[in-house]
Formats: sequence, C-alpha cells, structure tokens
Amino acid sequence: MSLTKTSVAFILLLCASTTYGQQKIIITENFSSNHRGWYTYAGNGNSILVKEGVYEFDTPEGGWISYIFPAIFHDKDFYAEAEFTQVNGNDNNGFGFIWGYDANSKQLNNFVVSLNGYTKVWASDETRADAKDWKKIDGINGMGKANRLRMEQRSGQLTFYVNGKEVFRMKSLPWYGKGFGFVTYTKMKMTVDNFVLAGHTRINLPDKLTTGLMKENLGPEVNTRYNEVTPNITVDGKMILFTRKNSPENLGGTDDASDVWYSTSADGVTWSKSKNMQSPVNSDKVNNITAIGQDNNTILLATGNDFELFERTTNSWRSKGTLGVYYENEHRYFEATQSADGKAILFTAKNKKSLFYKDNLEEKDIFVTLKNAQGKWSEPVNLGASINTSGNEASPFLAADGKTLYFASDGHPGYGDMDIFMSKRLDDSWTRWSTPVNLGPEINSFGFDAYYTLPASGDYAYMCTNAGGFGESDIVRIKLPEVIRPDPVVLVVGKVLNAKTKKPVEAGIVFENLVTRKETGEAISDPATGDYRVALPYGVNYGLHAKAKGYLSVNENLELVNVRTYTEMQKDLYLVPIEIGEAIQLNNVFFEQGRPLLKPESYPELDRLVQILKDNPTMEIELSGHTDNVGNPNALLTLSQERVTTVKNYLVKNGIHGSRITGKGYGASQPLVKNDTEEHRRMNRRVEFKITKK
Repeated sequence: MSLTKTSVAFILLLCASTTYGQQKIIITENFSSNHRGWYTYAGNGNSILVKEGVYEFDTPEGGWISYIFPAIFHDKDFYAEAEFTQVNGNDNNGFGFIWGYDANSKQLNNFVVSLNGYTKVWASDETRADAKDWKKIDGINGMGKANRLRMEQRSGQLTFYVNGKEVFRMKSLPWYGKGFGFVTYTKMKMTVDNFVLAGHTRINLPDKLTTGLMKENLGPEVNTRYNEVTPNITVDGKMILFTRKNSPENLGGTDDASDVWYSTSADGVTWSKSKNMQSPVNSDKVNNITAIGQDNNTILLATGNDFELFERTTNSWRSKGTLGVYYENEHRYFEATQSADGKAILFTAKNKKSLFYKDNLEEKDIFVTLKNAQGKWSEPVNLGASINTSGNEASPFLAADGKTLYFASDGHPGYGDMDIFMSKRLDDSWTRWSTPVNLGPEINSFGFDAYYTLPASGDYAYMCTNAGGFGESDIVRIKLPEVIRPDPVVLVVGKVLNAKTKKPVEAGIVFENLVTRKETGEAISDPATGDYRVALPYGVNYGLHAKAKGYLSVNENLELVNVRTYTEMQKDLYLVPIEIGEAIQLNNVFFEQGRPLLKPESYPELDRLVQILKDNPTMEIELSGHTDNVGNPNALLTLSQERVTTVKNYLVKNGIHGSRITGKGYGASQPLVKNDTEEHRRMNRRVEFKITKK
C-alpha cells in the first residue's frame, strides 16, 4: 500500500450527546463542501476529491490512505462510523477505517470490508493474532451501495459493526500515532459520507463563541504554490511580512532556502504583488522573520541562537546586529514573537528546560526573555504547565495589549494536527496564565493551523493553513468574534518633526507610565517620512516623547485611563533644536487643583529636564508659569509664580545648580489659545522653559 500526504479536515462541532452514560463530544462531516479543508489531489489518472457531497477516492494499485488528527485518545472511550461506497474496481481487497497511524513508522490499525463478502481487523502489532485474519460474513452490500462501518471502544474493549451487525469484539489495540482516517487497499473508486467521530476528550472552547466564520485567502498576490509561513501583520494592518520557502525567486533559490517577503493593502482585501525584501534582510541562507516592530520601522529575524535587528533607512534597511539573546534549541523548527512594547521576546524551543524533555521526544515549549532597563536580555524562562504540554507548542504571538497570547499546540485537546489557542497573562511573572481556550472548529481545521497574527485593532486574525488554497501553506484572514479578541488598545500614529522646520527627524520614541514612572515601550521613526506608530494598552496615563541628538523633546500626555474600546489617534511629536531662545512646553507637569503642589505623575517629565541639564552642563534656562483666566488675576499671577518656584526647587533638589535656572509667573496674561472651552483652558495651564544659554 502506498501512502499519501495527510488529509486536512475541518470537522464541525455540532452537538453533545450522552453515550454510555457520559457526555460525548460529537463531530460530524457530510462533505457538503471542502471549506473544511480535506486533503485533495488529482494527477496521473487518480484523485482524492470532495465533490457532490462525498469524499471520493479514485485510487491506483496499492491504494491510498487519508488521515486526520482528532482529539481522540487511545486510553479513552470513543466511537466512529461512516458510510463507504465502492463505485468500481477490484472487489477482493479492503476499504474502511484506519486509526493509531504513525507516519514515520507506517504502523497502524485498520477495520475494512471487501465486496466479495469479507471483513478484517488488522494491527501492526505482531503479537495480536486476533487482529490478523479475514472473516467471511453475510450482509455486505454490493458495488455502488453504501456499507456503514462502526467501531466502538468502551472500557478497554473494541467492538466492530458492519451495517449494524457485530462482526468482531476484542481487547483494545495499541496506537502508534494520532492518525485517524480512511483507507483503500487496491485500485478502485470509493466514496465516504456521513462520517461521525465521538470521544470523551473535552475541547476547551470559549463561552458564547459565534459561528459563521469564514477564512479569506489573501489571494495570488500573496500566496503561491510555495509555502507562505510566519506572517506578521503591522499594527495598522496595512502591510504583511512573511516567509516564503523554496521559491526560485529567493536569494538562495529552491534548496531549503527561505526569504522574507512583503505585501501592502489599504483595506485588508486587495493586496499588492508581494516583493522580496532583498539584502541585507535576506541572504542566500534561511531567513525567517520573527517580528515587525509596532513602529513599522524595525524587523527582527531569527539567526543561529540569537536574533538580528534591522532598522529602516531612508531607502532600505540596515542591520543593527544581534541582541545578545542566547537560547538552546534541539528541535528542527523555531518560531518567535516580540511584544509590541519591545520588552519581551517569546520563542519556542526544545532544551533541558522543556517541561517534558526527553532525547527522543518531539516536544517544544514556549519560553520568554525580557529586556531590562539597561537593555540586556534575561535568561529564557519557561512559560509553565498552563501553556506547555508534553506535545509541541509552536508559533506564539503576543497581541498588542501585552497579555493575550495566541499559540499553536498539538498537546492541548483540539481538532487537528496543530490547533490555535488563546490564553491571558495573569501577572508579570510570565509563568501564570489562564487556561488556554481552543479558538474553535471554524478557525482550527483537522490539519495544520498556526502562525497567528493580529493588527492592533484585533478585528481580523491572519494565519497559515494547509486547508486548500494556492500552495502547501497559504496565508488567510478571518474576522474574529469579540470573545477571542485581545483587550482593546489605542493606536497612536504620527510623525516626528523638527519643531522649527517641520521636516522629518530620525528619532527614538519612548512612552512611559506616568504613575509608576516606568518606561513601558519604545519605537523609532521612519528617517525618510518621520512616521511612527505605537499601540498602547488602555487604562494608563502615558507620557510620550521623541529623542534625537542635538534636540530637546516636547513631551506629550495621553490620558487613556477611561478608554475601553479600540481607538486610533493622531499625535505628531516635535523636537526642538538646542538653540538659544527656543521654548519647550512641559506637557506632563501636573499640579493639584489651584495649588503649587506637584502630582507624582509629573516626576518623569521633570527627571528628563534634569537629565537634559546634566547632559548640557553649560545650558541655562528660564522657567515660565501660566494659568487659564478662571479666578482673580492677582491670585492667578501668584499661583503661576509659586508653581515656577516648585519646579525650580525640584530641579535643584535633583542636582542642578540654582544659578542656571531663572523663572517668572505670568498668570493668565499669555494664553496659547482662547479660554473658551475646558480643553483650551487646560492647554493654557502650563509650565515652559526657554534656553537662555547653550
């Protein structure tokens, strides 16, 4: 018997029933279409096709098999049944079920019938004499008529039925692998219909998971007959980067090489013709993309046992070298993701820290390495038993909220070879996670589903599947129900500009939590356009500023405490050249209402001013305080002067000599805008500093 590739089936979870007194998961397939992704093939006069409501095998001499990887386990009760119809061909050899199949060893069990009146249960286990011989029976329907085969495992016993009649009963057979499917052992045309499989394993699904989800192939501009894998969608959803394997257009050609490619879209539906990223991102070796930075201006590639960072230039990319992350991996595959804030890298590997490590076990776990305040990366930490299993975990993706993890696994109960799961990080230890939920049978097929990625909006997921399409693995997108979306974030887009010339500036961008005084992320701007993007989790009051040599930053405040839905906002960042007479507003200095007392969230802003003065030891500044026009003018003048004094005292207390600082309060006499709305009055309540000496 010759063996083909696996079939990739998408079995729809329809209902739950009670069998043997216990709840059973029921999965069924009537082959009404192939949107569920059964393996299909046509060539050399033979085929496997889903058509006209059946799964049709038109097989050569030696037969074919097609198998899937359902959540049925050898030591649990289960049953399977299907209608098999031989349409033509030899009637003296078998067709029916296989189970416990291992693709490497080719060992399996099978239950088959032949139209000349025989049935057989056969196992690769040579010690099982009770599973070897053909048995003559009555009641097998002839050519062109359906025969319903059913097998049940209950309490360690197997029972087999042909058209409702018991034909075998025996002790359960050993499983060699997870494959479960159909077989023909000789030249014939045979169809399968009304396939049902049930088991005790519970697939952990989200509550109130809606149905009717449809996978949209990104089309021939992105997908080819080659393998497209590891997609990375930008936070704004307008560009996708991915790895293409074995294409003759790769720099290394077809010999096990892979390159990074990209395509752009305005709407997520129509994509531009994909382009090779070329050198220096790609070489003639294996090039695998790990992440695209949230700013759209950095790319992370896996290289050896480390990661290499690339930054955008005015017309290309440049390597910034490796990060200094060292990891061990004994597995032949490797995947990784970087958090939106740039502070964490999650990756898969098999090593001595894997939870179920054995030399001969194909078992990857997900690990995390964290960047500290000095820019150094930590020793990798295993995410723990909530995420990692004795099976393979793969293709992690951390959403823009910084806590929703999507990953693929064949160790958690699912619908196929690799299913996608979602879990939430519960604290900053990175080892406590919520129980993973399977994303359901309309996202996960019975084949390979992995490489999940989302834009900041979280409305669509992009993923890889081998369930039909243009090639061995295609990139598709699917609209997500609310229950499996990450927490909403705010997408901030803008430009970094010279405050005087309004021209773009190549700069670093830092955002921080103004309450905890901790830096919460970083980005860079496009040197050609000044464009940047950052995705910020809601519920925090952020400070945001750009930094570049020779410039002083105007710091912006983003109060996102009350934001609860995905939001996009425009915020240009300005850099002021260090020149005498230039004035900079301290946007993130806050006082108690009507008083000259600083709020704690003011400290990061003032600490930066301290650092500027220390970095420029000859610089002198003049502080100015301003209010709105609500209140007595004399009282407002006094309040503004007291606030200037408070800021000066803070600077002096933190090491700046008082002779370098002068200051004056102007009350309401110098408004930026009219005091006609609360927002305008807020803008007029401010503290500024002006450079009086360089």
